[in-house]
Amino acid sequence: MRVELSRLAESIEVPVLSDGVVSLRAHRPDDIDRVVEYATDPLTMRWAKMPSPYGRTDAERFITGALRGWDSGASMIWAIECEGRFIGSVDLRGSGRVVDIGFVLHPDARGEGLARRALVLAMDYAATERDVEVVRWEAAEGNLTSLRTAHAAGFTLLAKLPDWLEMNSGVVDAWSAKWHAGDDFAPKSTWRTTTFETERFRLRPLSAADDERIRETLDDPISRKYLFGRPSPLTVEHAAAERTRKWWTAACGQTCTWAVADKENDLYLGDISLFKIDDVTGAEAGFYTHPEARGTGVLRETFPAAVRHSFDVLGLRRLTLFAAASNKGSWALAEAAGMHRFGTQPLAALSAGVMEDLFGYELLRDEA
Repeated sequence: MRVELSRLAESIEVPVLSDGVVSLRAHRPDDIDRVVEYATDPLTMRWAKMPSPYGRTDAERFITGALRGWDSGASMIWAIECEGRFIGSVDLRGSGRVVDIGFVLHPDARGEGLARRALVLAMDYAATERDVEVVRWEAAEGNLTSLRTAHAAGFTLLAKLPDWLEMNSGVVDAWSAKWHAGDDFAPKSTWRTTTFETERFRLRPLSAADDERIRETLDDPISRKYLFGRPSPLTVEHAAAERTRKWWTAACGQTCTWAVADKENDLYLGDISLFKIDDVTGAEAGFYTHPEARGTGVLRETFPAAVRHSFDVLGLRRLTLFAAASNKGSWALAEAAGMHRFGTQPLAALSAGVMEDLFGYELLRDEA
């Protein structure tokens, strides 16, 4: 098969593209070992549909299919090269005006923005040389690495698609996005993801390691009183869905969430969220605390800091917060952050099955 693959590689013409850092070229027989390495990496196995176990025969079959795709016009699959070494693959599948994109990087090439460069080269070629109008991206929900790359490459994030992809683990939900010929390659939404610290705590993005603590927080009776509509029993899978939902809405520019963590051991103690982010109306703030952290001043220290960060770093002009009439702890936190009550919505809150008034608080950046 190796001889056949060598002959195939020599006979099929694949356009070579480069931006001076990354190059796209045809796959070659000497890429086989590196294909096996990236295909058997845990991150690839987690998020890509791959044969398991994966060996050299599978890599040879992949490269053969990639080359034949160019010959038949069914796909455009390139090897990605940087500084003379093969670092991954990028593929555009389909022969019409709408194609699907996928990519995978070797572990030693991740975290340097090289996947974005490869996507831009491939999409630009498809639009200018193959009359492709739309490039579609899909990834299993939770594939944060792929989402970051698609966002950075200028895709417009569209929606979560339930029961959409077949993975090694079964049928899963997917995130979807598109890029249209003529669009630039700049992000189409503002992804607000920051990390900062107070005296005792670190405010950072949510991580998968927080899931069990998120579950404990959301399933606590005090949380349930004010956070209605949660599943019962609430599982760690529900907590993971809460986290990935916040990742997606943050990437779409709609929300920003910080996990409040202990500065010493990074243990999740609660989170603070901004949602309904809008250039005119600002954003609405919300929070909840892990049962173990209540009464320790976690939010008393971090919520005012998050308010200041929202104005000074994120550039928001207005914040609001709404709290049920019986939720005196939330009133106190709003007031500690300098917010003032601006109105009451009669019987607009449902707390433990009881309708009660909802108090509104606000603060303008110029007032902070």
